Amino acid sequence: MFFLSRISYRARKPAVSLAVVSGLAAAGCSQVQMGYNVLSYDAAIADTANQQLLLNAVRASQHYPKSFTQPGNLKATPPVTGNFDSAFNLTRIDGLTTYGFTPKLAVDGGYNEFSLNNLNFDEYMTRIRSEIKPAITQRFEQNRNWPGQLRDLLYIQEFKLSEQEVRFIDSRRKTICLHATTRSLIQRCKTLNDQIAEFANECEDARSHFFSLPDRIDRVRKDRGIYFNSAANFCHYNRFRILLEEVHITTKICSKAQQFGCVQVVRRTPLDMIGYLGDLIAAQNYRSERFVPKVIVGISVGSDFEFHDVPLFDVRIGAPTVPASVLVMHEGIPYYIPRPDFGSPDEARSMQTLDLVLQTVQAATKGEDVPKTSQTVTTIPAKK
Repeated sequence: MFFLSRISYRARKPAVSLAVVSGLAAAGCSQVQMGYNVLSYDAAIADTANQQLLLNAVRASQHYPKSFTQPGNLKATPPVTGNFDSAFNLTRIDGLTTYGFTPKLAVDGGYNEFSLNNLNFDEYMTRIRSEIKPAITQRFEQNRNWPGQLRDLLYIQEFKLSEQEVRFIDSRRKTICLHATTRSLIQRCKTLNDQIAEFANECEDARSHFFSLPDRIDRVRKDRGIYFNSAANFCHYNRFRILLEEVHITTKICSKAQQFGCVQVVRRTPLDMIGYLGDLIAAQNYRSERFVPKVIVGISVGSDFEFHDVPLFDVRIGAPTVPASVLVMHEGIPYYIPRPDFGSPDEARSMQTLDLVLQTVQAATKGEDVPKTSQTVTTIPAKK
């Protein structure tokens, strides 16, 4: 009996081993497929977020209502299905009979259920219209990966300066640039002075604005909203941008109200930031006097910096004639962001601008602030 028992055990062992192999193969294939699904889903979510933001910016540029949705939870129970090509025949060594089995393995990467949340109501829309918490903007301001002027052009809606602050900024900028000694400051002042010269040449009603302090003070007295950040035309946009660079060189922007030794600003809400992207699109495509809004970006060169004036948010209309990073359709017309020349000193900062707005909107309307929707989902047949 002992001998027969050993024979029986040996006869079963291949079956046990093949079953284990089959199970491991199924688990391995399922794991690989799930990993692929995760990467595909991540890429799809990223592309969708970029497209939704660009589409809303295009809508804002034409004064269309904006709309916000958010993918909800995906529920996937991919079965493990499929067949090996051949059966296994096992012969017992006692010669009595043979038996076989055909292992089955299935891999199906389809998703069975998903939900789409409509955010156009209640808490989300309240949050997106509310002031961004200082803690959020401060985190972005502390991150030096974001060019300072790019960040402030998107965040700041208006400077409200007193006459004394205007005098201080104007006089100190001229003094600092006159006595600049470091390579980076000399180059930064040169870039700023070139902008001032271009502004004076293009804007006839303000040719002496940044040259004559009395004229500048007089204009501030007549119009307290003169330093409003708008891309309505070249003069409005660049007057604000020059002031912004003056502030960066001479003083600092207050992070909180009622601080001393800094200048106060009015900051945009997340929804206003999207609207500003719409202004930038309109400036390049719709206005009678079209222009490309630009931003100063510091490029690290050795142990110092060089400063370049590059496009802030390049969006074009029509069928793409160059590779596109983001493409959307609005009213049957394509709008796209050309793929930037990454690494070039003249690289357009369109994707970085889109990323900063997207991250800020998401941070300001974080998960617990987003309205919860019903868990009822629509069932979609799994992919075959």
